[in-house]
Formats: sequence, structure tokens, C-alpha cells
Amino acid sequence: MELKMVILNDNEPSPGLKNEWGWSLFIEFKGKKILFDADTSAEIIKYNSKKLNIDLDSVDFAFLSHYHMDHYGGYGYFAGKKSFKVYTPDDDKILREFGLLPIEVKGFKEIEDSVFSTGAIASFGLKEHAMVIRLDYLNILIVGCSHPGIDNIAKIVYENLGEIYFTIGGFHEPSLKALDKLAEISKYVAPAHCSGNKAKEYVKKNYSSKYIETKTGSKIILPF
Repeated sequence: MELKMVILNDNEPSPGLKNEWGWSLFIEFKGKKILFDADTSAEIIKYNSKKLNIDLDSVDFAFLSHYHMDHYGGYGYFAGKKSFKVYTPDDDKILREFGLLPIEVKGFKEIEDSVFSTGAIASFGLKEHAMVIRLDYLNILIVGCSHPGIDNIAKIVYENLGEIYFTIGGFHEPSLKALDKLAEISKYVAPAHCSGNKAKEYVKKNYSSKYIETKTGSKIILPF
């Protein structure tokens, strides 16, 4: 069994693709197609998905890490699709205004076959959750901005499911200590989006065998 993911948009650009500050991943797993976050605007993910030969209309369900524009803005692409499921960390009006079907997740739980949510984690009034895909016995952690702390999120996953095989997403300019803690329990680490160059360089230098470089358009097939 394998998992395929393509970065529809990251802060790091690629030739031939459009780019902006935001984060969105397209994932294929067990015959399902999943959208994790939707960037800032529908235009970007629509353009890039066509360039990358991805059919956004084939998405079976989606996951919104938290309610910041650079993660939910692109869900406007699916406006009016009343049966389009989006797993969220909180109840909202935004996705309902798009005419979608937000499903609030409370607590760590399996939301789809082998797909888990950490449940909402509060941080300075903002609720955020992360996705974990269980690839056979390998745990793949996907985060949005990690406002509660990437080390804290990873710890929750570790306590519920065990060691993490791969972690990808925005780490929100974490402390070096937080990166050390993450590296202790995650075999591979891919800092993206809001992680910052300092975090990327630190992981690359101190955990070179774990570091995976990513940018808009990157295609990743797991396990490595």
C-alpha cells in the first residue's frame, strides 16, 4: 500500500505554477482522494491542479486545519456542493456560507478509514487540529500551521498511535527545542508553509537523514 501527496500550494514557488502565501495538499490513499486545507484562493489551486493533472472535482472529502484565510479561502472552489464534507476543528459559518458540509471533530478519533483527527487543540483562542493517516503501521502526520506547537501536536499523535513515520506542514516558526522533540519521534520531517527558513535550515543541518524538502508542486510517495 502507498500514499501519494501533491502540494498544490506552499510558500515556496515552482516554475510554471502559481504561488502565494498559503497551504494545500492533495492526497490519494486507499482509493480515496483527500484535500488538506485549500490555500488562500480558489484561483491558485484551480490553476495548479490543472497543471499537475489533478481533478479537484474528484475529491471525496476535505480537512480544514484551522480558520485562517490562507487555509480555507480556496474552499470557495467547491461552493454550492452541499454534500462536500470538510472535517473542521470548530463549528463555523464560513464553510456553510460556501454551501459546504462542515463536520466538527471533537477529540482524537478516526474520521474515515485509517484517517484520524487529533481533535481540536486550543491555542490563544484559536482551535486547530491535524490529520494522521495510518499507512499500514506507519503514521503520517499532516499539519496546517501548528499554532499549538508542532511538538505538542506530535506528542498527542505519539501517545495515541505511536511513532510517527513522516511529518509535513507548517510548523509556525518553532523553537529549536520543539524541532528536537519532533525529530525524536518522527522518522522524516518536511517543514513547509509558515515553518520559516530558520527551522528548515536547522532540520536540514542537524537531522539531514530526516529532512525532506518541499515546495509548490512537490510530489511525495510514501513509504520512502
